[in-house]
Amino acid sequence: MSSIPFRLKLKVIWFKSFLGLAIDQITINQNYSITPYYFWPRTEAWDQLKLELDSKTWLSQDEKVKTLTLASDIMNYWLEYRNTETSVDLEKQFQDIEIVKLTN
Repeated sequence: MSSIPFRLKLKVIWFKSFLGLAIDQITINQNYSITPYYFWPRTEAWDQLKLELDSKTWLSQDEKVKTLTLASDIMNYWLEYRNTETSVDLEKQFQDIEIVKLTN
């Protein structure tokens, strides 16, 4: 059985009153959502993401730590800059994430 290379991608919804965080598994041809969106600070999003990642036995500990560290960095950035920065600024600061833009 061959192993298909993949990486994890943190997806972010940015609002002044909350962040939405979810994780996708990206392969060569496909994106798979491996977590739902968790909205912080309304929920304990980091803890929920950790529980989700810990349940995925095919993920390495390094992948889990890297993704959770990035989530922490995004949360800290949001706490400091949510009233003065936008999702565009976030995307410039963190190129390794996907900003999900919501439209009407």
